[in-house]
Amino acid sequence: MKQQIFIDDIHEYDYDMVDDNIHALYFQGGQWNSHLLDTVAMAIKDDGNGLRVEFDENGKIDYAEAERLFILLKLINQPAKYEIAEKKLL
Repeated sequence: MKQQIFIDDIHEYDYDMVDDNIHALYFQGGQWNSHLLDTVAMAIKDDGNGLRVEFDENGKIDYAEAERLFILLKLINQPAKYEIAEKKLL
């Protein structure tokens, strides 16, 4: 079942696990053109020995792709809790 992903209170993406090994993010709502809606924005395949993400031929990703990658990795590693804070000196 697809889950809605909100960024700054705007429904930007849907998330779904396909065939128990592909984590897919779909364009949804937000600022996306209508021809992009419900198409795959990014997918990560878990082959049981690691994660596979397809990038361009130079291995580079743009800022929007980096945001999508961040979202997918957070969803894949859901049990983890991350916090960013300044270290207080004792």
